[in-house]
Amino acid sequence: MGAGGLKGRVRKVLDPVASFAARLGVHPSAITVAGLVLSAAAGWAFWNGGFRLAGGFLLASGFCDMIDGATARAGARVSASGAFLDSTLDRYSEVAALTGAFLYYLLRPAPADAATAIAVVLAVSGSLLVSYAKARAEAVGAACDVGFAERPERMVVLIAGAFAGPVHFRWAAWLLAAMSHATAVHRVGHVLRKLGS
Repeated sequence: MGAGGLKGRVRKVLDPVASFAARLGVHPSAITVAGLVLSAAAGWAFWNGGFRLAGGFLLASGFCDMIDGATARAGARVSASGAFLDSTLDRYSEVAALTGAFLYYLLRPAPADAATAIAVVLAVSGSLLVSYAKARAEAVGAACDVGFAERPERMVVLIAGAFAGPVHFRWAAWLLAAMSHATAVHRVGHVLRKLGS
């Protein structure tokens, strides 16, 4: 099944939920903020060594991330300000969750797992650069949808790593770092080629 088919199936599941939320008068931005709060809770759980609990919070946050836009469409509340808030809080959400993981590996094990802490920092910076590259490309008039490590893919790796526990999460952290920086570099090269530089 292709990406389009998968998106269609996901939308069939989410649209009724979004329509129900819209009928209840739930504001899409409230769902967006709830996603941030859940990601912060995931960061707290990571920091305290509750990796599987963090995975649960991240699943709930991911659901909010999928449903806020659909709720906006269902309730005819699509707006530029809502899209801007969603995009900005998505970045905060990733930073909040991964900061908790960074603090865990830096402070909890004895001795500290500095290598994994560095991997988490690289994963955070890579995630931000993926988004920044796209935003800057669009600002100069170049479409930039290339790359394989967009937010949904990163979230899948992060959640899987969380449920795998602290020992195996280190591999997820390095994978996130590699995926995100590879995508950021891919986007930079793509945009430079399009702009003829």
